[in-house]
Amino acid sequence: MSSDRLIMLAHLHMQRDFTAEGIEYREPAVDVPGRQVDIPKLKRGGVDCIWLSEGAPGEFTADPTPARHASENPSTQLFRRTFFEGAPGVQRVLRGFDAVRRLCEGSKDLELVTTTEGIRAAAAVGKIAVLLHTENLLMAEDLAMLRAYHEVGLRVTGLVHAAPQSWIDCDSEQSVPSGLTDFGRDVVGELNRLGILIDVSHASERAIDHVLEESRDPIVASHSNPKAISGLQRNLSDEHIRRIADGGGVVGIHCSSAFVDIACQHGRGSGPGFDESERVRGMQMLADIRSGELDPFEAEAGVRGGEAKPLWTSFSTVGLEALVDVVDHMVNVAGYEHVGIGTDFEFLEDVVEGFAGAHETPQFLAALEARGYSGRQVDAIAGENFMRVMAEVID
Repeated sequence: MSSDRLIMLAHLHMQRDFTAEGIEYREPAVDVPGRQVDIPKLKRGGVDCIWLSEGAPGEFTADPTPARHASENPSTQLFRRTFFEGAPGVQRVLRGFDAVRRLCEGSKDLELVTTTEGIRAAAAVGKIAVLLHTENLLMAEDLAMLRAYHEVGLRVTGLVHAAPQSWIDCDSEQSVPSGLTDFGRDVVGELNRLGILIDVSHASERAIDHVLEESRDPIVASHSNPKAISGLQRNLSDEHIRRIADGGGVVGIHCSSAFVDIACQHGRGSGPGFDESERVRGMQMLADIRSGELDPFEAEAGVRGGEAKPLWTSFSTVGLEALVDVVDHMVNVAGYEHVGIGTDFEFLEDVVEGFAGAHETPQFLAALEARGYSGRQVDAIAGENFMRVMAEVID
């Protein structure tokens, strides 16, 4: 591996603890066995830059029944929602950004950055550059909040997660007509004007169409694989991969085995399932939050701190060669200049064997080289492709 290769994981999470009062990262400097991301694992993996995502603020399953079938077919039924709407949503996003900022300020190994120059400068002194990211752009339908996010350091952002917003559909639940509303188109325009890179992972197919139509800047999909390889609804069509590339953008690979081979989704051992009481409980929680009887921050802390009821009890996985097959397909569709690494670590239950955490990044890059990719091509996939599009949009 090139000693001066810049390695970027363009979408991941780290473990956090939630209370009604705030968010704290959980022992980030400890190399916890079985954990996919912490600072020691990032350093062991030679990672120079991460997009540390605040994930999907406050999302919970309101109606689990259709959620079990949303992997391949989009739903028009309510099944996931967020605790946060309006002003509390803005507060929730800012709490997440504050937690990332404090994480970086408290670590000798991390540095919060907003430019590609900052990324390279941090790497030059042995630090890991961190960019703020969120998957669910909650802003109370107010572009002033978007401008405020830019002021606190947001330079790369997703738009929507698994619960649709009023202005954009997600991949698993779509309105009719679907895509972006007029306000959603305004959001894209303002992101372009501010110089914030747009990430369309989790957006619906029609919403991606609209973003591609509206954006004058390149866009990315930070953690999505090809539908042609694994037909999950969350993955991208070859057409979208090609159109993102044609606009100068990049698609980052996802490290869930089901995103690599849909048989891993079908082959999961059945879990305890859900009964009607679960649906009723979720809907009542949502009603209590919206009526003001339940504080959304307390609700999120309760859900995240409780014992999750699993949909499945076992997970089939694939090996590293299958993930390299994904890269081959994307390179054949779009060219190696438009492929990067996303991962979606920390909470994957069906990680690819051989790239099961940030510490195994060198094994993945070595597998690319063994497949016949040149050093220059691996450099591009490892980080330079994302650096190129970031330099164009945010610098």
